[in-house]
Amino acid sequence: MPHDGSPVPGRRPDIWLPVLLGTSVLTLTLAAYGLSHGLTETFPHLFYIPIILAIYRYERDGFYFSLLLASLYIGMVYLFVSPEIALLTQGTVQFVTLVGIAAIIFYLVSHLRDREERYHSIFRNSQAGVILINRRNLRILEANRRAAEILECGPGDLDGTPLRLFWKDGAEVEVFLGRLEEDGAVSDHAATFTSARGVRRHVVISAGALSGDDAVCTVVDVTERRRTELLLRSAAELSGMLVRERDAHSLLRKACANLGGMREGLVVGVWQGRGERIAPFAISDENYLHLFSDRSMSRLIRRAYETREIVSLEALGAGGITSGSASFGDFRAIPMMAGSDVLGVLAVAHTSDDRLNDEEVGLLTALANDLASTLRLSELEDEKREAYAQIDKNIEQFAILGDHIRNPLQVIVGLACMEENRSAEKILEQVYTIHGIVGRLDSGWIESAAIRDYLRRHP
Repeated sequence: MPHDGSPVPGRRPDIWLPVLLGTSVLTLTLAAYGLSHGLTETFPHLFYIPIILAIYRYERDGFYFSLLLASLYIGMVYLFVSPEIALLTQGTVQFVTLVGIAAIIFYLVSHLRDREERYHSIFRNSQAGVILINRRNLRILEANRRAAEILECGPGDLDGTPLRLFWKDGAEVEVFLGRLEEDGAVSDHAATFTSARGVRRHVVISAGALSGDDAVCTVVDVTERRRTELLLRSAAELSGMLVRERDAHSLLRKACANLGGMREGLVVGVWQGRGERIAPFAISDENYLHLFSDRSMSRLIRRAYETREIVSLEALGAGGITSGSASFGDFRAIPMMAGSDVLGVLAVAHTSDDRLNDEEVGLLTALANDLASTLRLSELEDEKREAYAQIDKNIEQFAILGDHIRNPLQVIVGLACMEENRSAEKILEQVYTIHGIVGRLDSGWIESAAIRDYLRRHP
């Protein structure tokens, strides 16, 4: 509510005071003229005009001013008509009437101001954006602080601005206006606004028609919720890829495309590390490959790989940001950790003037670690396949070697049997010993083959 004596918002203070003083002087002059000529019933009613003006404009101070006017009037009555008892009584009644009217108007105006201030307090402090528009041309008449924050400009900057400047989808606007004209109200209409900085905002807008061509709109920003839903959906799809995809290279490319599509203007790249070296492998949008090869970006990615910590643009400092890195609204280099080992870096950049929130960074970090774990499992699977292949090769060599040993032994046994002497007997004994050893080798590789088959059935 305006303070006592303060101007009412929207009024011109240089007009009210001269008008009030002019009507008051004119009313007092006419009342004095009437009382001096015996006209005591007509001119007192003119006091209603300055009383209403004073109280509406200045509230409590105006009420005191009205009491002063009434007091001046009763003073003139006693001055001009005394000692006429009837006229004095009539003047006193008129004085009481003026005071009573002033009190009633003061009460009504104060009550109106309280309700108006309550409305303005709700309007200003609402956590939803509230916009008063002309529904014929969608021109903004008034907007609260939250609406200005959604559209990323000052509240005063919106006054007189066409809403179409931010709501650029003509089809959405026509559907909205059609529902508003037909039903007089619209509930939970999904729309997409473009803020003053060019950032797309997903909102839910509700509206109700007011008197004349005005309408009040309530705008709720659901951009963060929608982004989180898209991120969770991308995470779910990526989780399915981690289970189904066997080729690590294909997995990384699909993961980049999946994460890059979770929000407009988001570019995701994967850098793989080998020892101290790290090199780019996949990116969600080939048009931005030159930006990720920027010197500043490469330095941030290498720092994340070496320190095993998330690195952002702020780590460069004002002097380390090149023209390429300055084109990003946000940039995060997230190490891909598998246990205590770092296998690469997930680089996430926003090409528009927007930033990732902590929840999104946390989820991306979890996805980066999941990718690293899947890569590590893929490496282990490759090593296991190589081990099985070597075991199969060794078993096959054992079988071939056993046959190669038995064939010469048969020849030796035949030659020894042709010689009937002590040396031939010794030769036969050693041949049978060798044959026993080869038999044990056969048993060993058969057992190894059984173990191999068991491991394959129960990985």
